[in-house]
Amino acid sequence: MKKRWLKGIILGLGLAFLFNSCLNFRPAKTIVREPETPGESTIEYKVPSPPSLNLLSIAGPMLSWRGLGGKVSKVCEGVYLAQSFGIANMAMVETNEGLVIIDSLENPESAKEVMERFRKISDKPVKYLIYTHGHGDHTQGSSAVYELGEEVIASKNFLKFVNFETKEIGDYLRRARDTQSGRRAFEYQRVKLPMSPKDIVRAGIGTPEIVMPTITFDGYYEFELGGEKFELFEAPGETPDTIFIWLPKKRVLFCGDDYYMSFPNLSSPMLGPRPIAGWISSLEKAIVLKPAYLVPGHSEAIIGEDKVREVLTNYHAGVKSVYDQTIACINQGKTVEEAVRIVKLPEDLAKLKYLQEYYGRVDWSVRGIYQGAIGWYDGNGVNLVPLPSSYRAKELVKLAGGADKILARAIELQKAGEDQLAIELCEVVIQANPNDKTAHIIKAVSLEKMAMNADNLNKLGFYLSASQMEFQAGGYKER
Repeated sequence: MKKRWLKGIILGLGLAFLFNSCLNFRPAKTIVREPETPGESTIEYKVPSPPSLNLLSIAGPMLSWRGLGGKVSKVCEGVYLAQSFGIANMAMVETNEGLVIIDSLENPESAKEVMERFRKISDKPVKYLIYTHGHGDHTQGSSAVYELGEEVIASKNFLKFVNFETKEIGDYLRRARDTQSGRRAFEYQRVKLPMSPKDIVRAGIGTPEIVMPTITFDGYYEFELGGEKFELFEAPGETPDTIFIWLPKKRVLFCGDDYYMSFPNLSSPMLGPRPIAGWISSLEKAIVLKPAYLVPGHSEAIIGEDKVREVLTNYHAGVKSVYDQTIACINQGKTVEEAVRIVKLPEDLAKLKYLQEYYGRVDWSVRGIYQGAIGWYDGNGVNLVPLPSSYRAKELVKLAGGADKILARAIELQKAGEDQLAIELCEVVIQANPNDKTAHIIKAVSLEKMAMNADNLNKLGFYLSASQMEFQAGGYKER
C-alpha cells in the first residue's frame, strides 16, 4: 500500500513538473511605452518662391485625356460627340423619331452648353437619356438634359453604386474627390495654374441634380427608336455598374470609361477596389462586337474597324498583363512593395500613346489588385499588431539626435531634387510631433514641386491637395 502511495506521489510530481514546464501560467506582458515627444525643430528655413507648372510634363496627359476648348464632332451619320465642355464626354444619337443622349457631364451648366450645341444639329425631342455608369462626371448634368416624358436608362447596379457613393460613404467620397481634384485646402495654394485641377479631374459627386433612371436592367436590354436598334450590355470595368451601348446597324460602340486614351485607372488611390477581372471580360466583349466606331467617356472617338480592333486588342492585353503579373506575385508570396517594383507593362505596349500613364498608373493598379484580392496582413510579424506610427518616429528622431538633424537632411535632399525622400524624412518628424510647423512647411514645398512636375493628371491633383494641407498644418499662407 505504501509503495503504491509513494509511486502515486512521484508520478503526480513528475506530471506537475512536466505540465508546468510546458505551460506558462504567468506570461510576460508586452511592454507598450509611448516614447517622449521630441521638441519642435528650431532649424531656419527660407520658403522658396512657388514653382511653375511644367507644361511639357502635363500637356500630353491633359490633351489626350480631356482636350481643350469645347467641340462637337460628327462620329458617323447621326452620331455626335461633345468633348471638352466638361470633364467627360457627352454624345447624341439622332434618329427619325427623336434623340438619344448618352451621359450628361458633371454639372447642369456644362450639359446645358452642350445641349445648345446639339440643338444646332437637331431640334427633335430627347426620347432617352442613358447613363454609361454612375460617376458624377457622367450624371450630374442630367437636369439640363431631362425633358418631361423622357426615359432614363441605367443598369440595376447603378442604383446600388450611386447610393453607396453618395450616401453610405458620401462624406468621405466628397473629401476624396476634393483631394483628387487639387482643392482640399485651396486657400493655401501658392502656385498659379493656367486651369483649375477640378476642370481636369473629377471634382464633385452626389449632387441632388441627378435624374434617377426610369428603366433599369440586369444583363441586357434593347429598344428601337426611329428604325435604330440600341443594345445595352452590362460591362463592369471602371465601375461595377458600367454598360456598353451598341448600335448594330451603324456598328458604333459607346464604351463609357472602360476605354479612354490612357493606361486605365484600374485602382483610384482613395477608392475601393475595382472589378478588374470584369474589366478584362468587358474588353473581350467589345472586341467580339467588331465595332467600326468606338466612342469613349473621355478622349477622342476611334474611327475605322481595323483601328478600333487594334486599340481594343492592345488595351485588353495591357490590362490583362498587369493583372496576371500581379496575381502571379501574390501567389509567389511577394509583398505589394516587391510587386510594385516587378510588374511592368510589356515593352511593346508601353510605347503606345493610348497606354501612357496619363490618368491611371501601373503601380497604383498593382496596389489596388492586392487590396481587392487578399487581406491586409502580409505575414511580417511586425505588421500584425503594430504600435502607433508615432512611437517608432519618436524613437527615430531621438536616435538621429533631434528633429533639426533630420530636417537639415530633408532640406539638402529637397535642393538636390530628391523630393520624395525629403517628404518621407519630414513625415518622420511630423509623426513624432504633429505640431512641428517647419517640418510641415518643408514637406509642403517638396509636394508643391512634385505637383508642378506631374506627368499624370491624378498625381497633379493629389500632390496639390497634399501641399495645400501641409501649408495649412504649418500655418503658412502667402499674402
